[in-house]
Amino acid sequence: MKHVILALAATAVAFAGATSAVPRDGRHPWRTVAYKTVNGRDTDNIPVRGTARYRQLKVCVYGAPINMRDVDVFFRNGRHQDIGTRSLMRAGSCTRNLDLRGHSRDVTRVRLKYARLRHGWSRPVVRVMVR
Repeated sequence: MKHVILALAATAVAFAGATSAVPRDGRHPWRTVAYKTVNGRDTDNIPVRGTARYRQLKVCVYGAPINMRDVDVFFRNGRHQDIGTRSLMRAGSCTRNLDLRGHSRDVTRVRLKYARLRHGWSRPVVRVMVR
């Protein structure tokens, strides 16, 4: 019986190590924490749920291009960080990796300032990714 318990414990430890979310090279993978179909106005707020802490953020656009002007990141402690990202974002592209000030920050929402380039049936979907 003792050998069975030890074997199960060793298997559990090996399995836990094999399913780690962090790659072996030490980099953290990107996670999608929020997304929103933007309606074409010049500003949209995207709420981020949870209480995890992050050190980088990036915004990806799908479906239609937008002209990204600014990204404001709001934190649980009431502060915010204004990140200028003036760039044309084609559908399927992402901003550069945006470093969050401080060690690790708890993001509560992201405010985007942009201009939609194409009017019509397709509306851009914006995805907020963090690590």
